[in-house]
Amino acid sequence: MAIQPNKPSSRVFLIVGVALAALAFAGVLFALNQQKGGGNTASVVVAKKDIAPGTAVTSDLVSVTSVPTDATPADAFQSTTQVVGKTSAAAIKANTVLVPALFAQLGSPAAGGATTAGAPTVTSVEFTLRKGDVALAIPAQGTLPPCGVGTGLSGDLFAAGFYVLPGDHIDILVDNGSGTVRFAFQDLPVIRVGSVGATATPGIFIVEVARSQAELLTSLVQQKQVTPPPNPCKAPPFTVKYVLRPQSEWGKVSADGTTFTPNYLPSSGGQLPAAADPGVTPQSLDSIFGK
Repeated sequence: MAIQPNKPSSRVFLIVGVALAALAFAGVLFALNQQKGGGNTASVVVAKKDIAPGTAVTSDLVSVTSVPTDATPADAFQSTTQVVGKTSAAAIKANTVLVPALFAQLGSPAAGGATTAGAPTVTSVEFTLRKGDVALAIPAQGTLPPCGVGTGLSGDLFAAGFYVLPGDHIDILVDNGSGTVRFAFQDLPVIRVGSVGATATPGIFIVEVARSQAELLTSLVQQKQVTPPPNPCKAPPFTVKYVLRPQSEWGKVSADGTTFTPNYLPSSGGQLPAAADPGVTPQSLDSIFGK
């Protein structure tokens, strides 16, 4: 009887084919996932568990994890050492990416000048300043420069309704003395609001500013108090308003938390639309009423 020659089993081919198909499918899923997330991640600090308001953060409450770059806040903390010791200003859910706005500034007088046991809570601001920066007091309310040329605004209109709080960032609008307004200083972190123990509307903001800019800002603020120039109706440059900046446009804090790079933005964007309404004149009123 003739012996049939050995032939490869069709079952082996089937198994190999299924395995190759599975590998190809996994490769496609991986490629799609990489494309969706851009393939770029960043290491950020997140809450390991829910953190109640007023909690002093300890190392067991936070951890570093990787998240997609396009979902990472620009000012997200990148090291747990930047967060440990801070006090939460609001409830923080587990897995929340931690940013400065979630934490209270230690020793900051609360709105209305809240005190502890009848005495103001005081912590030196020097421990919150970054190397190369200084703390500078600027007026929270505007005054009139010489000749009455000025904003004429009440304090709440001058200072964003006094909604400026510790941890916010502000820009400063300046008039050159001739009615031209522009952004002068931008992205200044506010580290204190009002004086320690104050019980009324804040009179000052304490901002963190680069040492190289402190003289310029001081000169600008002081212009409102100087002796009128030879031409008293020619006002020097003066501050017009403070404006709050959205957190999404804050500058960048270095990974070790020692430096802050302000984010200066051009004064561009949406322009005022052309008026479609020609307006009302005495002549048009006469025509409407048959005069």
